[in-house]
Amino acid sequence: MTTDATKIDAVDTPELSKFAQLFSSFEKLSGLLRILGASVLVAAMSVFLLQNWDSGNDINRYLLLLAHTVILAAVGLASGHWIRENKGARLFLALALGSVAVNFTILGSLVFSRFWGEELLILYPQFATWRAESLISALITAGGSFVILAPVTYLGFLTLARRSAAHLTLLSMLSNAALLLPFRSSMAVTSLLIVLTLVLVHQLAAASRRDNTLQNAEGRFARVVPLLPLGIMLGRSLYLYSIDAFLVTAGGLMVFAILRQVSLQMGVKSRLRIGIERLSVFPALVTAGSSAWLISDTFPTTDVYSLPVAGIVFACMMFELSLRSIGRGAGFRRIASIGLAASALVNLFMVGGIMAAALCLLVGLALIIYGGSVQQRVIAGLGLVTLLFGLGFQVSYAIDAFDFGSWGSLALLGTAAIIAGSILERHGVNIKTRVTTWCEQFGAWSN
Repeated sequence: MTTDATKIDAVDTPELSKFAQLFSSFEKLSGLLRILGASVLVAAMSVFLLQNWDSGNDINRYLLLLAHTVILAAVGLASGHWIRENKGARLFLALALGSVAVNFTILGSLVFSRFWGEELLILYPQFATWRAESLISALITAGGSFVILAPVTYLGFLTLARRSAAHLTLLSMLSNAALLLPFRSSMAVTSLLIVLTLVLVHQLAAASRRDNTLQNAEGRFARVVPLLPLGIMLGRSLYLYSIDAFLVTAGGLMVFAILRQVSLQMGVKSRLRIGIERLSVFPALVTAGSSAWLISDTFPTTDVYSLPVAGIVFACMMFELSLRSIGRGAGFRRIASIGLAASALVNLFMVGGIMAAALCLLVGLALIIYGGSVQQRVIAGLGLVTLLFGLGFQVSYAIDAFDFGSWGSLALLGTAAIIAGSILERHGVNIKTRVTTWCEQFGAWSN
C-alpha cells in the first residue's frame, strides 16, 4: 500500500522535472547570449582596426578604442557589483584584457608614423596606416594609455588569476611595450621575438608551477594573454613586410615553444594535449625547412649542408617532443629518425659527393646506436639503410677512382682479400654467433 508521501512524490516529480528543464534552458540561453555578445564585441574591435574612417584624425579614432576597453572593464565591475553575476563580469574583464594588445598595436603604429617618412607609410594598406600629427602627440598618447591600460590589465588578471595578478601584469605590459618600438627590420623584430618568447615561456612556466589556479580554463587564458603581442608582431611582419628565412625560423620556434608550454599544463592523457603534441610537428617542419633556407642564403657555397641541418633541427625538436610525451614518445622518435634519415639520403642523391656520403655514414651510425639504446627496430633499420647507402656511394667512388691496371692497386686488393679470408677462418664461428644473437635481440625490440 502506497503512502501519502509516495503519492505526493509521484504527482510532484513531473512538475519539478519540467521546472528543472526550464531552468536548464535559461542557463543554456544565458550561455549562448554571452557567447553571442563576446563575438559581437570582438567583431567590433576587428572592424575598428580594418575599417577606413574618413572623419577625424587617427589619435581621436584610437581614443575611441581606448574608451571602449575602459568601458568593458567598467561594465565588468558594475555587473559583478550590482547584478552579482560572476560569469558575465569575468567575460567583460577578459575581453578588456584581450583588447589591451589591440590598443598597443595601434599605439605602435602611431609612434612608428613619426619615425619614418610619408613615402614609407603610403606603401602600407589603408587599414594599417595610422598617423600621428607629431611625435609629441604620439608619445603623450602612448604614455597616457600606458597609465590607463596598466590598471585595466591588473584588474583583469586579478579577476582571472588573483594570486599571480602582479606577475602576469608585469609580463603582459612588457610584451605590449615591445609593440611600441619603432623598428620593423626583419633581423631586429626576429631577435626581439626570440628573446621575448624565451623570457615569457620561462616565466609563465614558473608562475604555473607556483600557482595551481593557472591550470583551470581562466588561468590558461590568463597565461595566453602575455603572448598575444608576440603573435601580433609575428603576424604584422609576415603580412606587411618581406618574408625571410630568419623570420620564418624564429616564428616556427616561437609557435613550437608556445605549444610546448600549453601542452605541459594539461593532463598526460588529455585528448587536447595529445592533439597539441601532434600539432607541434607542423611548426617543427616549418622551422626545419626555413633552417635549410637560412643556411642556403647565408652560405651559398655550402648547399651540401642545408638538408642535413634541416634534418638535425627537425630530429632535435621531435626528440624534445618525445621526452615530454609520456607513453607516446616512441612514435615521435620514429618521426625524428625518418626525418633525419630522409634528409641525409635526399641530400646524397640531389647533391652527391664525398661529404654527402660521409654525412650519410655519420647519420646512419648515429641512428643505429640510438635505435639500439631505445630498442626500436624502425630507428635502427633506418640507420642501417642510411649507412649502407653512404657506404655504397663511398665504395662506388673508390672503384671509379681505382686503377686496376696498376701493380699497387692489385697488390692492395689481393692483400685485403687474404686478410678478410683469415678473419673469417679464425673468427667465423664467433661472428656467426654474434650475428645470430643480434638478430634475435633485434626481433625482440619494439617498432
